[in-house]
Amino acid sequence: MSDRSYGPGPIPVEGAVFDDFRLTDHLPPHEAPAVIERDRLIMAARPGFNRKLLPLRVEPETSTAYSGGRYLLDTYEHAVAFADWVTNDFEIDGVLILERPDFAEVTASVWRVLGAHDFKDIHTSQAVLRTEIWDVQGPSAGDRLANQWPALRDAAEAQGRSSLWLLHDEPGARVGLVTVADRIADQGSSGPDFASLRALEETPSQGAVWERQGWASKTFDRTHWIFTVWFPHTGLAAGKPPLWPNSPPLPGPAAAARSVA
Repeated sequence: MSDRSYGPGPIPVEGAVFDDFRLTDHLPPHEAPAVIERDRLIMAARPGFNRKLLPLRVEPETSTAYSGGRYLLDTYEHAVAFADWVTNDFEIDGVLILERPDFAEVTASVWRVLGAHDFKDIHTSQAVLRTEIWDVQGPSAGDRLANQWPALRDAAEAQGRSSLWLLHDEPGARVGLVTVADRIADQGSSGPDFASLRALEETPSQGAVWERQGWASKTFDRTHWIFTVWFPHTGLAAGKPPLWPNSPPLPGPAAAARSVA
């Protein structure tokens, strides 16, 4: 996959996979980058892999941490196969990834991509993401959403967003919206960038109109930092290196390199 696949413009994907979980205290934070890098080498080599945004959120009041994955794949069939492999076959040291003691309250889902677009360079301008999910009513929800995609895309671009994904889970009667944004200011390395996180979180949702129209009910809304971005890794061939857009201050590749060495 060439660099052109990651420039501004439509993202050439048809499938997506989400997983979400709460992080337990089992894995020390300084060890996480090395574990992430080990997993990346395996997961990013799966067929059709386009990218993974690895989300991270730490609630300042409780120190509760949430993470997971936002994966894009070239076809819906590859997304289904990827989700099945992650759930049932991907294990290290005899433990399936989603059953690791590092994770609690795990959920996983597969989505059909109705539209996905990068407005800004993924390498420099994607720092936080917001994931919203609605339950929807009516068998024509997918067609209705597909028709609305151009307006949603244009509105996100006008708002200065970095990326937007519109997703439909027809079997589960759900719609998903992933909004990716850049920093609102240069945070430096003094601490986590809560300002950019809150700015995206508090922006009125593009999907609010669906709720007002009475055919969608929101069930999930969480904003995260993007801890890492993965690109395809093709086995023995060198893949594109991962990005760590919030490191520093969050643990990043230097810690991973020391731990893997």
